Amino acid sequence: MPKDNSKFLFNGKEYPKGRLVLAVVKDFINRNQPTLHKLREAFPKSLQGSIGVFCTEQEYLTRKKNSNDKKERFFSKQGEELSVDDQRIFVCTEWGIGNIESFIEQARNLGSVIDIASDSPETPKIWKVSHSPSVTEFNATTLEWLKVNNVLALHKTTGNGSVDAFEKMKKGDIVSLGLGNTVFRLVRIISDIEYIEGASLSTEWLMRRYEIIKGLDTSVKYTGENKRWSPRYPGTSWEVPKNEYWMFEEEILQPYYDLSLKYLGFDTSKIKKPQKTNMLVEIMDKSPLNQILYGPPGTGKTYHSIQAAVKAAEPEMFNALGIDESAGATVHQRVELTHLYKDLYDSGRIRFVTFHQSYGYEEFVEGLKASSDDGIISYDVEDGVFKSISIQAEKFSKPKKAESNYSFEKAWQLFTEKLSEEEFIEVQMSKTSFRVLDFNNSRIFFEKKSGSQDHTLSISTLKAIFEERREYNSGLGVYYRPLVKYLKELSEPEQISAIERQNFVLIIDEINRGNISKVFGELITLIEPSKRLGQSEAIEVTLPYSGDKFSVPDNLYIIGTMNTADRSLALMDTALRRRFDFVEMMPDYNVLHNQEGLPFKVESDGFEIDLPRLLETMNDRIAALYDREHQLGHAFLMPVVKAIAADEDEKALHELKNCFQNKIIPLLAEYFFEDWQKVRLVLGDNQKPDNKNKKEKNYQIIRQSDVDFEKLFGDTEDVGDIADDLQGYKLIEADSDLWIDPLTYVGIYSAGSLPKLEG
Repeated sequence: MPKDNSKFLFNGKEYPKGRLVLAVVKDFINRNQPTLHKLREAFPKSLQGSIGVFCTEQEYLTRKKNSNDKKERFFSKQGEELSVDDQRIFVCTEWGIGNIESFIEQARNLGSVIDIASDSPETPKIWKVSHSPSVTEFNATTLEWLKVNNVLALHKTTGNGSVDAFEKMKKGDIVSLGLGNTVFRLVRIISDIEYIEGASLSTEWLMRRYEIIKGLDTSVKYTGENKRWSPRYPGTSWEVPKNEYWMFEEEILQPYYDLSLKYLGFDTSKIKKPQKTNMLVEIMDKSPLNQILYGPPGTGKTYHSIQAAVKAAEPEMFNALGIDESAGATVHQRVELTHLYKDLYDSGRIRFVTFHQSYGYEEFVEGLKASSDDGIISYDVEDGVFKSISIQAEKFSKPKKAESNYSFEKAWQLFTEKLSEEEFIEVQMSKTSFRVLDFNNSRIFFEKKSGSQDHTLSISTLKAIFEERREYNSGLGVYYRPLVKYLKELSEPEQISAIERQNFVLIIDEINRGNISKVFGELITLIEPSKRLGQSEAIEVTLPYSGDKFSVPDNLYIIGTMNTADRSLALMDTALRRRFDFVEMMPDYNVLHNQEGLPFKVESDGFEIDLPRLLETMNDRIAALYDREHQLGHAFLMPVVKAIAADEDEKALHELKNCFQNKIIPLLAEYFFEDWQKVRLVLGDNQKPDNKNKKEKNYQIIRQSDVDFEKLFGDTEDVGDIADDLQGYKLIEADSDLWIDPLTYVGIYSAGSLPKLEG
């Protein structure tokens, strides 16, 4: 078969053809755990030709025995073989032009994302740029100048990765240009970044010239999929991922421009829409409304809560990242995930809170907050994080058409401007009036007709009544309602944009450290999926401080994390257990292996420290001595893994030393309540040769010795009663060379490999 030197990108790593096949088959096995029969269905022999994609160990040995062909045609070195149905299998190495294309096409059909490692200069990329009319500098004159002169513009301070995307564009790249959330032009970049004179834009703006491929007479509102590269997404610039070119064609090129990728010069044989098969595992499962990620420390619960939050808030965008949740995100995917999380957090769609012992209902739902103004103390109802995000989520729980409505912010601005120019504002009531004299950040000060000035109104309550979220029919309601009427008469209704349903997420870190009954109060029932606003069994309660009617919308997701080493799952509040889905997060030894499935090892002085074996051995001992909920998470060793991946072996060994000194041993001491004999058992010190004569190195981390009680306390009967079987324990010095000796760690899981002591 003809050979070529093509390289391919898969799961964040570059592979030649044969290694690509090995990585894809391995990844498929890890994700789907297929039987041998199902694996043959997924990768039929015909994809490769006469040899087949893979063979079993028996087939491999038979072939070598019956063939005069001495060339090794399968990956058969240690660590390259795979396992299915308890059988070893070997992947074929014979790939080239003529069969690799068929394999890649099938792999993509099975859910794998594979790209060419490096684009040729002739292969353009596709980008999105939006000239939003809502940007202050983009007035009608400026937008017209950009349109007439075929210029893309973006300010240097634009956030969310837009500047980085704009700078990465190259001549020849394709750009979908929109005005706000509309489709306007399909263009090709013809210049590097430059500043072009003539626009009313400062030199703080980045510009590129373009030529028009096809444009529309007027911009058209985009109604397709809400991807980060689509006009609907509130971002200025972004790249269209290669694995979504087919979607870009379906959502923008064809419906708006009647064009195809092939017309633009793309090799469409390498751009395929993924086809589901009976073997394909869906990347995106529906997220539960309430879930708790629980497990030992260091198992990535906080990180996975971020991933789960993005998945719940924007399932389509999460799906587009192509993260294999069983194998974990690649470095590139983590960067993209972090960008998405930050965008959602900054927009208020994701909130983060940590529970602790003193955290209460007042911080979580609502409470009274005292304030003082010129010695006058007043109490305002302050919304907690849960109530705030629930109110915000409710606004986006149902799609709404564009409408005309009053804006409290606009009305309040006009009101305060008027009050600043006048001594007071008189507000008419049904039979009398009252005067508004002043205001601060939370209160409005007014006097009744009788002249008394010691009266206040809450601005937050006023806003809630203005927006029809609260009714106030008693007490101060006689003042709130006329003031709301005055505010609406002072302003004009504004055109409110159409609203699309959006999901919101509240992350509660360390949820088990709070008193659930105290924090949630009556809302523990409202968070049930069937009791949410919008459901047939929806429940509404009256909150104790504000008197507001309140329910939890069905587009608010709650994600909690729980460290099982802090508090056993068995002790969790029963009401909480019944209303949440619990997702176990245990140590993931897969992340301590490289892309080829080989364990990460720290190499030093000719020895290798097998990280997954090291961690798994200690965890097996912890589970036996204590329980599985107090194991050590893989995150403890991730700084070591990063150093190994960067080929910094010396740094990796020092990171391992720091991990044991500052994290693992202190945590083990806490687990076992300073029972150093059990800590020694976890570290395997009891199996390491104890060299008391110092002829050879002693690799024990915690040294055990007899205590000379007679020397310490004298030879008396009282001492004899307590001295039997008592031992002394001493941790090796922090600057001991043993901390950077690889055999210290190898001995934890393989004491038999340590040098034998003499005598």
